[in-house]
Amino acid sequence: MFEAPSRWNPERNLWCEVLYRTVEDATKGPRHTPTAHDKVRIKESARDYLTRPSADLAMVCALAGVDMWAVIERVRKKVDRLAASG
Repeated sequence: MFEAPSRWNPERNLWCEVLYRTVEDATKGPRHTPTAHDKVRIKESARDYLTRPSADLAMVCALAGVDMWAVIERVRKKVDRLAASG
């Protein structure tokens, strides 16, 4: 009957959003946190998660349709640039 285009995949879009939010947490910090300490802790946790290979990250990347090693490399570069800028 009706077939959605192959690029329209709700499950893939969901996992892409999970990665996007985690990258935001790693670079800008979470949007809503009760304390500054929590914001720093969440940011560090997200950076650790996205810059080290793990079975969980590999699964999320696979479900999002992206290469885990490319994610790790790009996030490492972004984090390094942020650290250098202050």
